[in-house]
Amino acid sequence: MDKLAKWCIWLRRRSFFRVAQRTFAVLMPIATVGAFFQVLQDSIFAPESFIYNLFDFDKIMSDRFWDIGTSLSQCVVEVIFSLFCLFTVYFAASFTAKIYRKDATMAGISALTTLLIMIYLFELGLTGRISLLSGSFLSFQYTFFALLLGYGVGQIFHWLGADYEAVDYEHTKLVQDRALRALKPTLVTVIGGIVLGGILYAAISKVKANFSLTALITPVENSNNLLLTVPATALASFLSWLGIEAPINSLSNVENSAAATANLTYVLRRGSVWKIPYPYLGGSLISTYGVMGGCGAILALAVAILIWGRRREPETVAKMNLWPLLFSSSRGFLIGLPVILNPIYVLQLIFVPVVNMLIAALAITLRLVPTPVYTVLTGTPGPLVAFFATNGNWPTLFFTIFLFCLDVVLMIPAVKLDNRTKVLLRDYEMEDDRHV
Repeated sequence: MDKLAKWCIWLRRRSFFRVAQRTFAVLMPIATVGAFFQVLQDSIFAPESFIYNLFDFDKIMSDRFWDIGTSLSQCVVEVIFSLFCLFTVYFAASFTAKIYRKDATMAGISALTTLLIMIYLFELGLTGRISLLSGSFLSFQYTFFALLLGYGVGQIFHWLGADYEAVDYEHTKLVQDRALRALKPTLVTVIGGIVLGGILYAAISKVKANFSLTALITPVENSNNLLLTVPATALASFLSWLGIEAPINSLSNVENSAAATANLTYVLRRGSVWKIPYPYLGGSLISTYGVMGGCGAILALAVAILIWGRRREPETVAKMNLWPLLFSSSRGFLIGLPVILNPIYVLQLIFVPVVNMLIAALAITLRLVPTPVYTVLTGTPGPLVAFFATNGNWPTLFFTIFLFCLDVVLMIPAVKLDNRTKVLLRDYEMEDDRHV
């Protein structure tokens, strides 16, 4: 445990991970607020949601209140999560520059400008029109790329920027001098963004293909082969840990799957949930058992922290995000803990969905539970997703609760590792103070 904790400490002390931790720390409040409003959007004001139908809001909620609630919740979610890369790239560049005592503000502005230039050229090559803020490439799904770009811009300021010491109050002359000293790294950054954006534009416009990371593993949705589904799930889970959640979201979406439609058609015609054409359908296994509606493993981690955690900060984050996590809104917790790019949680986040799927496949083979075939209302609590997807099959409910409890147990080593890491960090800090 100590060796693993020391390795995690060593990795987290690398500059890129330090930047990521500080970036997520400053973005935690808005991510948490966005997660709560996402629950409102997807579960309270959505007619196809679990809570909306459970409490029959269609009858008790006035149209005017519904219109206002829908508009406000969508507005907050769109502003926070659809433009999340803008915040990420700014603070990533700023904190990188601060590590090397460079101008953090100018580094952040340069990174923001560079990102917009690259996205502009990319969208132009992809669609042939200007759609800077209408695409998804500035959204939360691509946080890792924004972190990487911000860190790269900060490194340019590290090598080319002038040293900067913050002062309490800057006169206009000091601000002008500061801007002039930042001209060289800013110019290099913007030119680099133009070059990279131009390369993306040329490549995309030549291929004329709808570029998406989800295209790499989307065929898994229709696959009935566990040898393909399991590795793809592990890969998508790893990408989600990096901060690229588009693939796992795609794998969890089975509505447009041809194989899922074939399974549902079979059940409706034969009146039986057994011997369906695709019993191990990738999309169904991933969405209902692997990730349990989107964030089953994350919810299990939050529960494990509340039970076995010994640190106040993670417990506070877990308590604040417990309600959003229950209704499949995990982004506040992913940023607030943080889970993204945190080496302590990487193994559990990769293998817990895989373990869930393998156990579920075995249970389906033994005919303990049927394959989920029905569409589930949005915002359904994770442990209940499989129950409703099998049209209220009670053995499935008990089986899913067992899986969730197993997930909580599997998260215990990560929580204990986090506790031990905190103790070692405290010892290191005390040792440093004694040397000083």
